[in-house]
Amino acid sequence: MKRALLLVFISLATCSAIADDATSSVQTCDQALEAGANLANAAALAETRLRTAPDDREAWLCLGRVRGELGEHNAALAALKTAEKLSKTPIDRIVALTTLGNEYQAGKEFALAIISYQQSLAIAREQKSVRLQRINLNLIGETLQEEGNTAGALEQYQQGMKLAANDNERADSDARVAAAHSLIGNHDKAIEYQLKAMLLQERVGDLDHYANANIELGRICLVAKQYADAEKWLNKFLVSIAESGALYWEAQGRYMLGKVKAARGNTAEAADQFKQSRSLAEKIGAQQLLKEISESDVAVNSK
Repeated sequence: MKRALLLVFISLATCSAIADDATSSVQTCDQALEAGANLANAAALAETRLRTAPDDREAWLCLGRVRGELGEHNAALAALKTAEKLSKTPIDRIVALTTLGNEYQAGKEFALAIISYQQSLAIAREQKSVRLQRINLNLIGETLQEEGNTAGALEQYQQGMKLAANDNERADSDARVAAAHSLIGNHDKAIEYQLKAMLLQERVGDLDHYANANIELGRICLVAKQYADAEKWLNKFLVSIAESGALYWEAQGRYMLGKVKAARGNTAEAADQFKQSRSLAEKIGAQQLLKEISESDVAVNSK
C-alpha cells in the first residue's frame, strides 16, 4: 500500500524533470528501482549524478529509496533527510517527508514516522490538497495500526474517509475502516464496511481490487464467526472469478472457503477446498499460498 502511494508522490515530484537530459541518471535510477532491477546499479546511477550535482534533490531521493530497499536504513535516512533539506516547493517537501516517514516506519521507528507524516499533512493542508491530506492520514493510520494503536488508526482512517473524492477512494477507506473494526472486535461494523468496499470494487475496481475485497470480506466474516455469511459471499465470488480465469484469486478464494469449512467442523469439505486451492496454486507457482495451504491442511488433519 505504502509503495503504491509513494509512486504517486514520486511521479508528482519528477514529472517536470523528465525533459531534462541532465537528470537522465536519476530517471534511470527511478526506472531501475520501480522495475525491481539491480538495486546496486540503481544506487550507482544516483551517486554518479551526485558527484557532478550534489544539490540534485531527485538524485538524493532516489538514492534514499534504493538504500531503503537494500536494507541500509541509516544510509537511506541520511539521503532522504538531504532530499528534504533541498526541497524548494511544497510538493517537493511533501514527497520527501512522506518518503522519510516510510523509511522510519520500515525501521519500526513509529514515532518518528508519524512526525514526518504529520509534517507532510500540515503542508498538504496549507496547499489545500485534499488528495494528499487523505494519503497522509492513511499513512498515519497504517503506522498507528502497526504499532498496536488500532483505535488511533481507526480515527485517522475515518478522517481520511471524509476526504474521499470518488468511489475508488471510498472503497479503499471502507476497507481500512473495516480492517480496524475487525481488529478491535467490532465485527458487525467490520462486515458492514467491508461489504461496502466489496460492492464498490465490484462496480468500479479492477479485478485484483475486487477479488481482494471479496477475500477480505470472507476473512472478516470468519473472524466474526459468521460462517454462513462467509460461505455465501465466497461461493458467489468463486462463481464469478472462475469465469474470469484468474487462477491466483480462485486459489485464494478456495483457500479461504476451506478455512471457513474447517472452522465449522466440516473437515472433509475443508480438505476438498484446500486440495483444489493447492492444485491451482501449483499451476501458477504461488509458493507463499502453497505454504499457507499446507499449514492449514495439517491443522485440520490433526484434529
